[in-house]
Amino acid sequence: MSWFRKSSGSSSRVGVVVNADQVVVAHIENRIGTPHLVNCRSVTIDSEKSAPRVLARLVKDLALEGELCNFVLSSQDYHLHLIEAPEVEESELRAAARWKVKDLLDTKPEEVAIDYFRVPQHAYRGRDMVYVVAVAKTRIRALVSMIEECGLVLDSIDIPELVLRNLAAHFVGDSDGAAFMDLRGSGSTMNITRAGDLYLSRRINSKLDSNIMQSPDWVAIKARLILEIQRSLDYYESQMGLPAINTLVLVQRRHDGSALADSLSQELTTRVRVLDLEEGLSSDVRLPPELQQVASIAIGATLRDFTPAIPTRGQRENSEVAA
Repeated sequence: MSWFRKSSGSSSRVGVVVNADQVVVAHIENRIGTPHLVNCRSVTIDSEKSAPRVLARLVKDLALEGELCNFVLSSQDYHLHLIEAPEVEESELRAAARWKVKDLLDTKPEEVAIDYFRVPQHAYRGRDMVYVVAVAKTRIRALVSMIEECGLVLDSIDIPELVLRNLAAHFVGDSDGAAFMDLRGSGSTMNITRAGDLYLSRRINSKLDSNIMQSPDWVAIKARLILEIQRSLDYYESQMGLPAINTLVLVQRRHDGSALADSLSQELTTRVRVLDLEEGLSSDVRLPPELQQVASIAIGATLRDFTPAIPTRGQRENSEVAA
């Protein structure tokens, strides 16, 4: 089973996200080459132990049995490492990458499933770099069982960094480069993409819950967040030798998206705005901000068949999980 490959030949796709407090399902159909959101549902759970039961009920209620599924790992499920690609044949790269990151793993290398995706070579001035994803094989097996038992057909496993790239490429327009951020109470992620390629992805420790702007610590938190954003933008421009990023887009938030974007814009030269999927996505269901924040990752997981330049240059056609 491939992790990051682009699927083909399907007119329908289900994106699934499971974390400690939510199960989210998004169902998109291909309508004359355009993604159309048929259903999007989020259910709050007390613990992940109840996730299989809740997911099975959603699959039944939404009549999704037999649909192809793209499952998105939560940030706690995997580790992401940027390394220089070993000088081996493509068919041997996964095994070589496993050896190269073995000292960075918190368990035995043979107990970890490894996959990778490349960074554009010119991004590091000729150095061939790859992002390596490491997941415990026991976690992979548990996810496979959960998806199969609920009636879906697991087609691929994804990570939020690549799902955010799907959203950016489809809804933002990154031909000249764009920064895209998902700001959450559990932690934040920042991507910089260009023409569908992921150049830089960073996890930022700043935790921004839905009431963060009312917090007495907001001024200090905002200063740290601005510093992290500016460092990433400067690195992209100076170290990678690429034109400055003029657009920073935020994943929609429950109720403070526009206010947060305005607050960040006051400190940055880059224009900051919020992605509103309700404006850009054909849909049978309403997507208020509170649903968009929890469902954007599940929606993005369904878009790999619709997003141009994913995957790029055959980077993932031969990628398989050694689980």
